Amino acid sequence: MDNKRIRVCLFVHYSVSETLPYYVQIFIGELLPYFDKVIILTNNSKIIGNNYSANSNLYFEYFENRGYDFGMIYRHISKQNINNYSELAIVNDSNILLNKLDKVFSAGRTSNSDFWGIIDSNEKPWFSTHEENYHIQSHFLVLNREAIQLLMPFYKSMNINKIMTETEPKLLRRLVIDQWEIGFSQYLLKHGLKSFSFVQSENLKLQLKTKKHNLLFSHYFELAIKGYPLLKRKVVSKTKKKRLFRKSTSVEVEILEFINQEWNINKIFE
Repeated sequence: MDNKRIRVCLFVHYSVSETLPYYVQIFIGELLPYFDKVIILTNNSKIIGNNYSANSNLYFEYFENRGYDFGMIYRHISKQNINNYSELAIVNDSNILLNKLDKVFSAGRTSNSDFWGIIDSNEKPWFSTHEENYHIQSHFLVLNREAIQLLMPFYKSMNINKIMTETEPKLLRRLVIDQWEIGFSQYLLKHGLKSFSFVQSENLKLQLKTKKHNLLFSHYFELAIKGYPLLKRKVVSKTKKKRLFRKSTSVEVEILEFINQEWNINKIFE
């Protein structure tokens, strides 16, 4: 296949199971029509070679868990010739897909931007080393040609070894957020590239009259009303569910009206 014309999606999936969870199958199934290749980067080598690989444009690649998402993405990309890709998407499994992605891709691909995503943020973590902290949230990030060509130069500007050798989870998480999630967006913006976000968090915060930074947890219901098609898995986890009840109902009941009814809703939440 001619690299000049291909669109590639990297989907990062952490698993202890030999099969892809149903919610991941749904997510990947919705991504497949938009790309020439969807490559699942996984920490579980047993997933590779199962029946999912019957899809001609679906591939699996195994990496040990070092450096979180960044580590898998970096190790994959460092082996590829990506400069002629027309589009490179980076998505992870931290969300449940509630509905189709057609509006997201229609908006993103017609935005005349160099890189775009599903939601942005201006939040400045206390550990940030940046003066400006605007960034596209890294769980759904799409790079067009100009941004792709700056990816390897960006890697060279980083202290990658520090991320890849850090073993303390909290410190590693801070490094990845600071250097990768915030750092990459800032790097692209400082090189004159244009960004776009399907949901613009600052505009939404004004509409909702809230000062909360992480709308994915504090206002997931309002996001769904606005057409945001994802729901953080942690929102429906047992440890989070109590404080996320609304009017004594569960998250599943709240969000039910926004889920694509073609999918097995109970199986998604399992």
